[in-house]
Amino acid sequence: MEGNLDMNEKQSGGRANIGTSSLILIFIILCLTIFGLLSLSSAGSDWNLAKKNAQSIAGYYEADNLAVEFTAMVEETLSQCRLASNDEEYRQLVKEKLGSYYQEESGTVQTDIEMPYGQMLHVELEIDWEEDMGYRILAWNVYHSVDYEIDRSMPVWTGSSS
Repeated sequence: MEGNLDMNEKQSGGRANIGTSSLILIFIILCLTIFGLLSLSSAGSDWNLAKKNAQSIAGYYEADNLAVEFTAMVEETLSQCRLASNDEEYRQLVKEKLGSYYQEESGTVQTDIEMPYGQMLHVELEIDWEEDMGYRILAWNVYHSVDYEIDRSMPVWTGSSS
């Protein structure tokens, strides 16, 4: 009998050690799985942010390219209008050729070029009438064309069903 008792004690003692180590191993595997899923989720979010950033930058450079083409068009128009015989005729030709881009009251040429995510590139050029009949860049900036409204309401249940 004594031999049997020793055998049972050894068996139960061994199982306790196997059970404890199994629980620790399961806990470690569970922790590693959770951290792996969190890392995967974070990497996916970073990837989406990087794609949006790339789209935004590409949109800016496309708009900037269009703005450079706009200034080249204004420069070409001004050089064509220089053939006018006097200042008044020159101003009239500039006004006719630039159309809605020309702001007579301020003596500037303006345009807004659409960009992604509700932004616009504003370009404003001042025509230099006195010196070289050229232009100066007054503004070349990005602004938000869409006013965002932040929803500050808080839907709190008051206890009634209606």
